[in-house]
Amino acid sequence: MTNSQFGGPYDGAVCLTFDFDAMSAWLGPFNQTSPAILSRGEYGARVGVPRILDMLDRYDIKGTFFIPGHTVDSFPDTVREIARRGHEIGHHGYLHENPAIYGDDAAAERAMYEKGIESIERVTGSRPIGYRSPGWDLSPNSISILRDLGFRYDSSLATDDYNLFFAREHDIPHKDRAYEFGPETDLVEIPVSWSWDDFPQFEFVNSPHFMANALSNPSKVLEIWSQDVDYMVERVPNGVFDLTCHPQAIGRGHRIMMMESLIEHCRQYPTLRFLRMHEAAEEFRQRTAKEATPSST
Repeated sequence: MTNSQFGGPYDGAVCLTFDFDAMSAWLGPFNQTSPAILSRGEYGARVGVPRILDMLDRYDIKGTFFIPGHTVDSFPDTVREIARRGHEIGHHGYLHENPAIYGDDAAAERAMYEKGIESIERVTGSRPIGYRSPGWDLSPNSISILRDLGFRYDSSLATDDYNLFFAREHDIPHKDRAYEFGPETDLVEIPVSWSWDDFPQFEFVNSPHFMANALSNPSKVLEIWSQDVDYMVERVPNGVFDLTCHPQAIGRGHRIMMMESLIEHCRQYPTLRFLRMHEAAEEFRQRTAKEATPSST
């Protein structure tokens, strides 16, 4: 099966991304300190990440790891190894904080970003240019702060699925009249979807605040993800399939094997590439700039 059978070829892309939360998600939003619960996050660092890195090496794929500063500080050697193998390191808060908790306190929210940036820079020697919000939520100030801190892209919004776009700022969500859309910015948005996230499918969380207790059969998840790739290849020119996985969830043996099946499914399409998130964002910038430039002919 090739792209030409679907009316292509389209230069689509797959971004394999991994939210390396370790213990930060349990300590932060779930407020858990039980050694038994925290060990689930430690599994992600000690077992899940090495399996993911070996899998990516096997297929010569470079991915993107969104890592909270707490994880960077707790597992610096693991984070250095991720960077050494050529994978991108993105910002994911410090203690897996949802930016919405800051409300209108822009100074406190900015301090959280800066703390995470400092951890990543200290351990890897590089400043992150991409951000993904824990819980995929933002405050009214998030986009403006991210831009001010020099981020080039965000991956927290679900406005689209395969199509990148420029994030807006200063929307006003009126309830008594029409929604007021703010101005478009220069921050590239790489959209997300809970249906392209392994955590609701594969993790068990006993909490009234988060629905994740499916423990799905990997064959079901492979069917969803592979068919969404098929749809993109057939019908969405220059689409990007942004898959979100977590080492503590996807790192189980049968799930790694499912990921390998997905990779092999994607590789049947000659023009479908695997990109790091910053590469997808910069390609989008260049393409939109070219499309906006008047033809000289």
